[in-house]
Amino acid sequence: MKKILVLSVGSSAEPIVKAIRNYKPDFVYFFCSSGPKGSEVTIASPGDPCGDKRQSKCPECGHEYYPGDPKGKAIVFQTGLEKDQYEIVTISDPDDLNGSYQKLLSLVETINAKYGDCHVIANYTGGTKTMSVAMALVGIMTQQWDLSLNIGPRVDLIRVRAGDVPVVIDKWQLFYQSQLESIGRLLDHYYYAYVARSISEMLLQPLDKSLQDKLIVLRTICEAFDLWDKFQHQKALELLEPFGSLFAHYLINVRKMLGQARATGYEQVADLLNNADRRAAQECYDDAIARLYRATELFAQVRLEKEYGYNSSDLKLEQLPDDLQKVYGGCVRGNKLILGLRDDYELLLKLGDPVGKKYEERKGRMIDAIKRRNYSISAHGLTPLVEEDYLYVKDKLEGIILDAANEIGLNLEMDQLPGREILQ
Repeated sequence: MKKILVLSVGSSAEPIVKAIRNYKPDFVYFFCSSGPKGSEVTIASPGDPCGDKRQSKCPECGHEYYPGDPKGKAIVFQTGLEKDQYEIVTISDPDDLNGSYQKLLSLVETINAKYGDCHVIANYTGGTKTMSVAMALVGIMTQQWDLSLNIGPRVDLIRVRAGDVPVVIDKWQLFYQSQLESIGRLLDHYYYAYVARSISEMLLQPLDKSLQDKLIVLRTICEAFDLWDKFQHQKALELLEPFGSLFAHYLINVRKMLGQARATGYEQVADLLNNADRRAAQECYDDAIARLYRATELFAQVRLEKEYGYNSSDLKLEQLPDDLQKVYGGCVRGNKLILGLRDDYELLLKLGDPVGKKYEERKGRMIDAIKRRNYSISAHGLTPLVEEDYLYVKDKLEGIILDAANEIGLNLEMDQLPGREILQ
């Protein structure tokens, strides 16, 4: 694999020469400023372009002298680089951050096209602060360049002197910190799968052990809540159990849904309502309304089974009271009663159930909400649903559920799945 060295060049040649000698690259790109006072002249100009031309005056006698060595050959001469082993990349304004960043992004593409799979080391010791920042940003944001900095004793505040040592900088901790806000925004909209995939890509990099462990935990938690979001509750529980102290109330809720803890039987209704809100947060309004519809249907089905022993998936006509068997005789298909959402509520009404009575009070609202759902492309129509539709249907269907739940003394509250608090 080819080793490519990218160097930001300033007024001091020592750290540049030291980096080239240390890394022994196959090819070098010098990133420097152009113009008569730019650092470009130090690369390959004749004479002593790397000499320290600063002069000082003795305060006692007034004699002018060079505090450094005024002689210093060009960098390529000092390192023995041939013309086919380096390229000079210049920028006219070394204090233009955007210009420096864009120039280096173009260099990323150039290196990829020319060398393909190669190891790029970006040493940002030299150059202006702006040039160094731009190089560090490119290394972090593209994830393609390793970062390097010459570290050594400074005898003044002007430049890094001889005796410095090029060391690789751990950019991944910086990259992770830079990504925290965007990861937080994604989690606030419940994009667990996307965050988990992004973390998996980060884990392919050579990370510090502590950061690696932290990311593995975060990925596992995101995978768990993604499974929950897809109604795969048992698998979600298995992944969350090792983190019981952090997510105790979620574990209680999922165990209730799985029948592993004392429950009301209506927990999946609450879970569907929460799922609808998560789909709406992602602007997937058709999916959100589908969840509301299913929650409304499931609420009636659970009520029928818990109070009357009627399993809607295997309900026989003869299970109904005699006076209702005549009413529902036409709903028999294959020796089973086939009932839709409104049929379930009508049956509860005919049974004199409080839920049925609440339905009767709000029947018109339910019908209006169901019409909007039926017109959607995910049901029987071709109309894409928007936020206004979701809010309308939520108000009507969730309103019926919560009103009926209150009537029968049922608390349907369930904590919404976590967002960015996962990162804490």
